Amino acid sequence: MKETKLSRRAFLGLGATAAVAAGAAGLAGCAPQQGAGTASAEGNGGSGSAAASSVSPTNYTPDFLTPPEVPTDIKEEKDCDVLVIGMGLAGTAAAKEAAEAGKKVIVLEKQPEDSYSVISMAGDFGVVGSQIQKDLGIEWAPKADIMNEYVKETGGRCDTWMMSYWYDHSGEDFDWFIEGADYEVLKSTAANRETDKPNFIRPKCFPKLETYDYKEEVYPYFHGTITTNPNMQWACEAAFNAALAAGAELIYEAEGEQLIKEGDAVVGAYAKTKDGYLKVNAKATVLCCGDYGANTEMRHYYAPWTEEFMGGVDDGRGQLMGIWAGGWMELGPHAPMTHHMGGALGVDSFLQLNMEGKRFMNEDVPGQNIADEHTRQPVAKDPELAKAGVKSWQIFDSKWPEQIIHMPDGHGYTTYFVPDDKIAEYETVLSGFGLGYTTQAMVDEAADVKCDTLEELAEKTGLPYDTMKAEIERYNELCHNGLDEDFGKMSKRMFPVENPPYYACKFGNAGMLVMFGGLECNHDLQVTKDGTNDPIPGLYVAGNTMGRRLQVDYPVVVAGISLATALSFGRLAGKNAAAAV
Repeated sequence: MKETKLSRRAFLGLGATAAVAAGAAGLAGCAPQQGAGTASAEGNGGSGSAAASSVSPTNYTPDFLTPPEVPTDIKEEKDCDVLVIGMGLAGTAAAKEAAEAGKKVIVLEKQPEDSYSVISMAGDFGVVGSQIQKDLGIEWAPKADIMNEYVKETGGRCDTWMMSYWYDHSGEDFDWFIEGADYEVLKSTAANRETDKPNFIRPKCFPKLETYDYKEEVYPYFHGTITTNPNMQWACEAAFNAALAAGAELIYEAEGEQLIKEGDAVVGAYAKTKDGYLKVNAKATVLCCGDYGANTEMRHYYAPWTEEFMGGVDDGRGQLMGIWAGGWMELGPHAPMTHHMGGALGVDSFLQLNMEGKRFMNEDVPGQNIADEHTRQPVAKDPELAKAGVKSWQIFDSKWPEQIIHMPDGHGYTTYFVPDDKIAEYETVLSGFGLGYTTQAMVDEAADVKCDTLEELAEKTGLPYDTMKAEIERYNELCHNGLDEDFGKMSKRMFPVENPPYYACKFGNAGMLVMFGGLECNHDLQVTKDGTNDPIPGLYVAGNTMGRRLQVDYPVVVAGISLATALSFGRLAGKNAAAAV
């Protein structure tokens, strides 16, 4: 078999974690399975997975690291000062900033104009100090507390300069981004709408739950996030309408494919259109093409530990264009955003039993960390539950309405019980998703199991009765003693399961929204050369295509930190790109 040499950027991108995993697996686990865009072993006939799996991860280069041929079918050519590839949140901010700086801007977007949309469900903006927040009286925790928590939860691998920039600039960036939009601002999370405007902003978890003190939490949540409703589409529309008004040109159904280089510098890009290739000559180019979560081969290569999660939005084209132009992927471990939103009561800290009927964790952790805990749990013996990826059952009893007020405040939690005679007062919040308020009817409908005996609970969940009963009895004993000797859960969230009816909710594998892991860049958001901190002239990056934001895991310390940093660094990339030309 002929040795295939690994490029420096490929080796650095692989990361120590993947290399160690490969060594433990006999050098087979890191080689992608044969398929489109996957390397095969030379001299072995390219015979599918057998060929790929026989190649050491230090002796092969996956096909996706090899740039495609330079297009020759050029149907049209355009010139601009700043080229933005991708019109998501970050790309829209970059285009608006550069256009308002008086530069000639072209934006390429692969979606058709008549169906273009940003992420439909997204709307949480973890911004600090916007005028909207000031008017509502929202105050964030001290900067040092938030910075230190991010450093801790990402194993020291987040770029704290980046986080500091977010804290200092995101509020004014948000105000700038939504200029000209028409919307209503709700006075609190639970406030009803007072106008018929289709667009509105809701503060998240505001006012803060009185029983919540972030300083005593293992995984603290910091309050201040505001949410665009029904999603962030209208906010983005306001920004790219402003970019258009400032002279930007938006080209739909134009998919950026490859950057153009002259020497070390990037001087534009080729885009594939339905009519052939478009060549755009640019003095500065900003990559805002999203994540690589939908590219299974890139995930297998850079982050094989994420393969159990389904999801991801984009195919990594932005990262690949940057690599082909001489950049490199940041070192791992890359962080998947795997929010688990839980069951009928969200991710509240009630008892969890795995599919063997055993308690296995301190349940007082956010949804991201619940997903992490589930990766180590056994698969259900029931074929249907196994196929559905169910890893545990959340179990609570009829006392839940008086207990949820003691649960954590924040993303994915349910903390407010609304009695039937008060439902009309909470119409807007009860019609939302995962906003912390619920009713008896809502829980009865959402719970997978509701029954009156432990025997029936075992039968309906498929858990072994004797084991389940023993675990519940042990848990109840710990609850009554006020001390979790087994897993260390906070005593004020230890609620026994002893008052029927009993409820059970399936906790399956979390979906992955975004795969954090991007191009290495400097603090001016210039993509840096392979293995160095020297910038590639003319090339900038923002949003989920950039590195340096989060590593190891995606903390839910601040709800909406992803959107907030995409906005702020999109604007910063546009500012720096415009200033350079």
